[in-house]
Amino acid sequence: MDRTAMEEKDIEINGSPISRTFKRLNRKGHSAFIPFITCGFPDMAGFMRIYGVLDSCGADIIEIGIPFSDPLADGPVIQKTSKIAIDNGITTDSVFEAVANIREKSSTPIILLAYFNMIYKYGIENFLTNASDSGADGIIIPDLPLEEYEKYDACFRAGNMDNIMIASLTSDDGRLARIGKAGRGFLYCVSLKGVTGVRSGLSHELEDFLKRLRSFTTLPLAVGFGISTPEQVKAIKDRCDGIIMGSKILDILIKEEDFDKGLKKLEAFVKEIIKQLR
Repeated sequence: MDRTAMEEKDIEINGSPISRTFKRLNRKGHSAFIPFITCGFPDMAGFMRIYGVLDSCGADIIEIGIPFSDPLADGPVIQKTSKIAIDNGITTDSVFEAVANIREKSSTPIILLAYFNMIYKYGIENFLTNASDSGADGIIIPDLPLEEYEKYDACFRAGNMDNIMIASLTSDDGRLARIGKAGRGFLYCVSLKGVTGVRSGLSHELEDFLKRLRSFTTLPLAVGFGISTPEQVKAIKDRCDGIIMGSKILDILIKEEDFDKGLKKLEAFVKEIIKQLR
């Protein structure tokens, strides 16, 4: 076995599915594309088709949102899709079932986005166990502060999933160091001050923020919030290890009355984004 083959085998064996994905991409000089979609939007069948398009186009990791009635970190587009999904009767268990069904056909790493109030009500240990058993590889909890996370650290580490910590522009160096130490898989780097949503530009503070983060952690850095165009992706891709995009993807589908046409537009858009990252 040659050196390259040995290194590839080492990547496949060591680390979580998420960390292995970043290692493989890094070896090729590529950045990860991490799209976000809301489970149950526009309905469960439609959601599965959206997932299929993202997966077949080559998304590296897919983030799935569990619908919540008060998604404080999300902008109007994701809030709208979450309400539609809730009105469709989507529950946490519905999401676990959907992930389990996806796992029968797809090995792409999956991250769940869930708000802590929902997890706490469900039961932290039960939630993490069921999420892992369904086939999820990681979790993002946007409303769980670092101080509260540290109280539940043992539960998360026993849950066999990467806990993706969020690092924001407003955090000082001490806090960023603690976030880097607590996180697993990668760090979710918030590119702006505010909620998610489509934006025309990126913060001028972002480059310095990413440089600061690099000094505190060896975890991959994935940038999200407000990234919505191929030009923005091209401008930031060399400064991070991945791009997270949700509002723009869902907005394409919301604005197109014909769902099939929306999927075709989404496919073309995603292929262009991935082209920029390769």
